[in-house]
Amino acid sequence: MTVPSVTAVRRTAAADPRAERWTADHDSDHGHHGAVVESSAPGEHLSELTRPGEVELRVTHDGADDGPGDDGALPALVDAVVATATTRYASAVVVGAAGLADGTRRLLADRGFVPDPRGTAVHTLDLTTADDGTPTRMLDNPALASLNGAHARFAERRGEIVRYLPDVSVWTGVPVHPTEQDWADIAALLGPGAGFRVDPSAVLPRGWHDLVGAGGVQLTGEAVLGRPDPEAVLLTAEDVPAMLDLVARTKPGPFLPRTIELGTYLGIRREGRLVAMAGERLHPPGWTEISAVCTEPEYRGQGLGRRLVLAVAHGIRQRGETPMLHAAATNTGAIALYEHLGFRLRDRGAIRFAQVPQRLAV
Repeated sequence: MTVPSVTAVRRTAAADPRAERWTADHDSDHGHHGAVVESSAPGEHLSELTRPGEVELRVTHDGADDGPGDDGALPALVDAVVATATTRYASAVVVGAAGLADGTRRLLADRGFVPDPRGTAVHTLDLTTADDGTPTRMLDNPALASLNGAHARFAERRGEIVRYLPDVSVWTGVPVHPTEQDWADIAALLGPGAGFRVDPSAVLPRGWHDLVGAGGVQLTGEAVLGRPDPEAVLLTAEDVPAMLDLVARTKPGPFLPRTIELGTYLGIRREGRLVAMAGERLHPPGWTEISAVCTEPEYRGQGLGRRLVLAVAHGIRQRGETPMLHAAATNTGAIALYEHLGFRLRDRGAIRFAQVPQRLAV
């Protein structure tokens, strides 16, 4: 039996035509078919119930109640899809359970699938929980989780490597343990000299090096509720020139012409001039990163950055998500401010960057 790969496809227009999901079909000599199983909701299909970042497992062969046998084909399919979804930092695997035999239901239950609140005929395996039992696994690889989920429409891909479009963000999603092909795809997608995030455990190929002076920390805001700010205004595309100008003077980190499309950005103006801003960038399932926190030098010390961070956090909380942040490891002042607001340094939050060599070894 050949276990199918999980390939990127478009979701139905009824769900979100901009976002991608991953689907695995199984078709073997046993007569399995890849048709979508209808859910219990009349007229709806499972593909219309999945959220960005979820993997849909299509199980349509289900004969007699023969348990998880079938020469291992069905268990192998389930395990392959779960493994692929996990390595791609998908948030969950969903399967249509309508009409499945008891043996298949037991197989799914043994692997952690549970009934989904969206419908009695949908079962879900949650993949967001970290090894320590906290719902923070997506933060181990936030760019990959974002680009394989809510931000798929901003993705540029080569093999398993995915990055934001160059005018949107500098982040790249790289597997935890890149293969030889992955390293080649990184070089081809990013180009010579480009920097990118890698897992602290990744072993760089010969001739590749860590990016000198780069590194950072990750902070999570489980205890941060946020609060609205009456002076904060919603920034739009018309404000991008002023935002780029403010970033150029204050240097909070990369902010590009289309970064504003990643989420909500708020600003404070004085005498009609933008003097402080903060907004949303990475969006792994269940989390939203607060980014581009900056204040005009002459207005610092008035608490504008603090107020904007809390205002952005309030909007994130209103969506039922949790705020998080990244900061340069050397920016101790910003880290102290965020901790004062209730953010906490994450043990696994150390950020490591590597660089594509200017000339690759042959």
